[in-house]
Parts: sequence; structure tokens; C-alpha cells
Amino acid sequence: MGLVGTWVEFGLCMVLFLAGCQKIPRELYEAARLDGAGPFREFLAVTLPALRPEIAVAATLTIVAGLRNFDLVYITTGGGPGDATAVPAFEVYHRAFETGQVGSAAAVGVSLAALIFVLTVVVSRAIEGRQS
Repeated sequence: MGLVGTWVEFGLCMVLFLAGCQKIPRELYEAARLDGAGPFREFLAVTLPALRPEIAVAATLTIVAGLRNFDLVYITTGGGPGDATAVPAFEVYHRAFETGQVGSAAAVGVSLAALIFVLTVVVSRAIEGRQS
């Protein structure tokens, strides 16, 4: 599941990062080279801090996609073997439509929405909050 999910989200993240790299002024790289930075130090000192907003967006989107990933699980494994690939979104479907436990399915769905909200706020604060 992880490999397929990574393959699905890779394109969007790559486009975000490439667009972010194009907005970084070349003068910053030249200044880093004049200060004696090599390629790795340039990446850590110039590229990575400049990509902080794109990293926040990519992290948020991939976390949300991982938690709400119903279609991939349903089509490839059906939640199995056993319950090995039963993600929360699949659990909502399973409880509501296969076992008839609509109330607990609604509870899992609301809990999933709250978890996604909390994780979005945490990622946003952790990555974008350091810019001050």
C-alpha cells in the first residue's frame, strides 16, 4: 500500500518542489558559494529553508491522502489480509455498509475528520511557524 500511495502522491509533490525551487533567487546560491558552501551545504542553507511553504503543503496533502485513502485499499486488498490494510476511511465503509453499524461508522468518520484537522494544524505550525 505504501509503494502505491507514494507513487500516486509523488507527482504532485515533485511539481510543488520544482515550482518552489524556481522561485529561489540565484543570488542566494552565489552568496553561499562565495562563503565557501558546497552543494550539500547550499541545499541545507538555501534550498531547504526556501521550500518550507511547499514542504508544509506537501506534508499536509500526503498525510490527509494517507488517512482518507479508501479507494486504493478497497480496490487492491479489500482491507485484508485480515485487517492489515484497514485504514480509517475503509473502516467507515466496512462498519456502515458491510456490518450495518452506522453509528460507530459515523463516530469513526467524525474522529477521522478531527484527526485530520489536528494533524493539519500541527504540520502547519511545525513547518511554517519557524519562519519568524
